[in-house]
Amino acid sequence: PARDLSEVLSYIPGVDIEPRSGFGQSTAISIQGSSSRHVRVMIDGIPLNTQLSGQVNPTNFPIENIKQIEIIKGAASSVWGSALGGVINIITKDTGDKPVPQGSFSQSFAEYDTSKQSFELIGKVGDLGYYSFASYMHSGGIRAKADADEIKTFTKLSFPLGDLSELTSSFGYSRSNVNSGEFPSGEYQNVPYVNKYGRLGLDVDFHNGVIFNSAFKFCRQDIITKYFATVQDAEPYDTVRSQDQYYGLELKSLIHLRDEVRLLLGADFDWHILKSIYLSDSKSVNLQAPYANYTLRLDNWDWVFGVRFDNNSEYGNQFSPSLGAVYHIPAASDTLIRATVSRAFNAPPLLWKFYEESLSWITVNPDIRPEKAWVYEMGVERELTDYLWMGLSLYRADVKDAIAGVTEGGKTYMKNFQKFRRQGVEFQLKAKLNQRLTLSNSAAFNDVENRTTRETVKGIGVARQSFDMGIEYKNEGGFSCLVKAYYNRWNQPADFRPNDRKVICDVKISQGIKGIGGLDVRLFLNIYNLTNSKYWADYYFPIPRRYFEGGFTIKW
Repeated sequence: PARDLSEVLSYIPGVDIEPRSGFGQSTAISIQGSSSRHVRVMIDGIPLNTQLSGQVNPTNFPIENIKQIEIIKGAASSVWGSALGGVINIITKDTGDKPVPQGSFSQSFAEYDTSKQSFELIGKVGDLGYYSFASYMHSGGIRAKADADEIKTFTKLSFPLGDLSELTSSFGYSRSNVNSGEFPSGEYQNVPYVNKYGRLGLDVDFHNGVIFNSAFKFCRQDIITKYFATVQDAEPYDTVRSQDQYYGLELKSLIHLRDEVRLLLGADFDWHILKSIYLSDSKSVNLQAPYANYTLRLDNWDWVFGVRFDNNSEYGNQFSPSLGAVYHIPAASDTLIRATVSRAFNAPPLLWKFYEESLSWITVNPDIRPEKAWVYEMGVERELTDYLWMGLSLYRADVKDAIAGVTEGGKTYMKNFQKFRRQGVEFQLKAKLNQRLTLSNSAAFNDVENRTTRETVKGIGVARQSFDMGIEYKNEGGFSCLVKAYYNRWNQPADFRPNDRKVICDVKISQGIKGIGGLDVRLFLNIYNLTNSKYWADYYFPIPRRYFEGGFTIKW
């Protein structure tokens, strides 16, 4: 059990989630020291990064409908496009294959007048498979004017077209109304948000080693920010309205030439439309991008060759080749060494290029350019024993035309710098002490340096140091207990007044009960911030002190 997607991702080594104050609050994702706009986030291949800031707020998307999450750490521009830091692809649950409906209902209660209900139903009517989900969350917030309300729904359908092909469709909807909480200045913000996204796909398996996929995708995000001078104000002194629209067509074919040879060919066609109070009229950008990936296995070697060509109507052409290799050591079959080198890029969002100074306090930079980088990664993985696994990764990115915010003459704008170097190391250790008890540890260090001034780049939502330790116990009776402790030191500037050099510990306990009237029941209790620490990376957004959450899930 977890509150939202940001909490799930925060438990993954090498993925850092900027801590924010409680329920429904927006946050940002960093992978291996990257800025949040460098991480491409998708649901079933639907990109969620906006042309407002290039970021994604993971709290806006449901987790109950997730089947699995794929995470690619490091540059992945040769397949996914503008992904300098990494890719997170959320894969939703499959439709049902049984005529008798299956489903679940969950109810949770937490402190701060917080509750959440969710419901899902899975089944099949004739040849039509379906999956449907809905949830509602309300929280009174951890302080004045920090309340939140969220509604999330998701539906997926599948229909076979003969023996070779299948038609699938999905539609998701999220609506939230979140207050930021009272800032030290006495102000607060109200952020209503609506997101609609969907996908219509056709999958064809020719049963001769060729699989073809095509999909039409869309996503519309309406974001409003209202600014209030005090918590007593009935009307905002300023309101910012923005709308981000995305439409995309995806074509790809996976060809198995032989057991050890695989070829992926594809092309993306994307259209983005941006409307904002900071623009006198809407702005748009379109993209065409063919790509290819070739995987070859030769004895103890795996080779992966990738290439992608992006034609962006606003930022020109980007060519992204990549080469990766994995060597399986013959004398130690449980050990491998891997290395990659790739040419990566990140196109800045449209708003940074077209801000109209007369409509905002931000100065326009019409000459802003995409960030380009050579990215190098190297790692080793080894099973030391049947019960002990370790992994070590080194990474470095030399980013040309790196982008960061500057303030000059009282005006703020986004500026290209000559070169930033992002580098770091990540270590993981997992130990299975017995069939019931598992330990996991990880440590990571990230450094982002302006190569011209040789100064550390601050204030970009990156954890300079991070450590976490987990202990998980499970038994045959359905009982489980997870203790997760983490320590992050964020690279925030002094005026953020960081108070982050503390260990935060969460505890999650659950007990499954089978066969109650044909139902499976799971009871759970979560304890957040067990050490009751005052903690924040930005003093405007402290995390909640220790609080409890409990509830149950019923499955049938």
